[in-house]
Amino acid sequence: MTRSLYEINAAYLQLFERVDPETGEILFTDEELDAIKEEFEVKADNIGCLIKEVKALIKARKEEIDALKMKNDSDQKRVDHLEKYLLNALMMRGKKKLATARNTISTRNTKSVSIDAEILIPKEYLKVKTETSPMKKEIGAALKQGIDVPGCSLVGKTSLTVK
Repeated sequence: MTRSLYEINAAYLQLFERVDPETGEILFTDEELDAIKEEFEVKADNIGCLIKEVKALIKARKEEIDALKMKNDSDQKRVDHLEKYLLNALMMRGKKKLATARNTISTRNTKSVSIDAEILIPKEYLKVKTETSPMKKEIGAALKQGIDVPGCSLVGKTSLTVK
């Protein structure tokens, strides 16, 4: 059975308690001291190796996370491209819905706010953080109600849904 560093250190301290109080004579041998010293060094070395191994695992995981993030970003660009490609093909044929055994593909018309000139947007439609940005929801609601918001317009878009 191997001992922990705590147990090895306790044994080391107990070894030095083995001294005759009257004569000061040491009641342990050099071999006992060397054995504890060697046990400590082996244990410390093993723990050092374990630390290096775990650090290497952490580094490898970080690199894998970075690689996976790059793959996700690349795959997301691919999905975006494929969605645009399919949407254009459906629109070219005048199809709004296509049902197959594996997919139901449909288009829908949506409205989104297009910010044409952010500097012209009134302050009540701007979010204030450390920098300003248009509040698209509020601008969209105002534009839908017929309120003129300088620098903004409603733009019709067609998006794709794949289920």
